[in-house]
Amino acid sequence: MKYLLRLVVVLVSVSVLAGCFRIDGDLTIGETADGETVSGEVTIAVEREWALAQGEDPDAMFDGIEEDLAAAPDQGVTGERHDDGEYVGMTLTLAGTPVERIAAATSEALTITRSGDDIVLTGDLSQLVDITDAQGWQVDLAVTFPNGVTTHDGDLTGSTVTWHLDSGDPALHARGPAPGAARGVEVPWIPVIGVLVLLSGVAFGWFSWRKRRR
Repeated sequence: MKYLLRLVVVLVSVSVLAGCFRIDGDLTIGETADGETVSGEVTIAVEREWALAQGEDPDAMFDGIEEDLAAAPDQGVTGERHDDGEYVGMTLTLAGTPVERIAAATSEALTITRSGDDIVLTGDLSQLVDITDAQGWQVDLAVTFPNGVTTHDGDLTGSTVTWHLDSGDPALHARGPAPGAARGVEVPWIPVIGVLVLLSGVAFGWFSWRKRRR
């Protein structure tokens, strides 16, 4: 998985054309007895024509990722080639992958941590910006939280936050309650109403009794 970050760095460092390199991800955060996990897919791809114009074999550029995956079959990540006719690359499938492996694979450019009863997602792709002034990369990432979202700096739909990042906006952040954590104070209105009715009845009976005593 370390090769993945090295490949991203190389692609960005030589990119000079807008839109020639992209990452698309759709991830879901889950939880097991051992801690938080991530499942979903991430596609990393380069524009085929651009790669050929640079004298690169676009298919061979991703051989290293396949070698990394083959060398670590127990990491919870598998991969298959991606080719939509315009972009070529690799789609990585994560199945209950521990969040620590995501941080290690990205050199902590993307981290998911537990803070009290919250799950905190933080991403910082500024290391790519520091390498080059090129504007030729974009990252579209959607992350679904298990128990809602309390704060974020992306676009929220339900429990899913989506970011559209580039060299001018390389950071992301979101926080949400962990599974089983309270999502706020929820008042049980039906029991409360019942108690109020009961108390009202008691008060009415007490005042009626006092009135009869007089």
